[in-house]
Amino acid sequence: MKMSTRARYGLRAMIALAQNPEGATGRSIAESQNLPAAYLEQLMARLRNANLVTSIRGAKGKFVLAHNPENIDLAEIVTALDGPIEIADCADVTYCCSDPDTCALREIFKGANEALQAHLQEVSLAELARRQQTEENRQVLDYSI
Repeated sequence: MKMSTRARYGLRAMIALAQNPEGATGRSIAESQNLPAAYLEQLMARLRNANLVTSIRGAKGKFVLAHNPENIDLAEIVTALDGPIEIADCADVTYCCSDPDTCALREIFKGANEALQAHLQEVSLAELARRQQTEENRQVLDYSI
């Protein structure tokens, strides 16, 4: 399974907002995260509809997290952007099995879906933002002698 571009870009935008509690413009998020601005606007609309971000309109317009980043988990974000988190759903596979209710793979897929959901629920947006900051700090080169 590969996470969609929509989810990956949306997570990056949410990290940017978590790192800027006062909020940020769509343009500044797009520039800082190297994302297409028009696509970012679509993602922010989905996140706004899911009540994860709010938007302030006008000359000083910006996006702000709707909740404390400690209270937003990654599963909420991915679900808002992509819908239910599933690596596989037997119903989606044409001709997979003559009777999906008796398919041994169904339970395997169900377990994998539940494990992925649980894992993403365990990580808060605040934790992801802290991890990102740690990674960025590692990249800072020190040329002092």
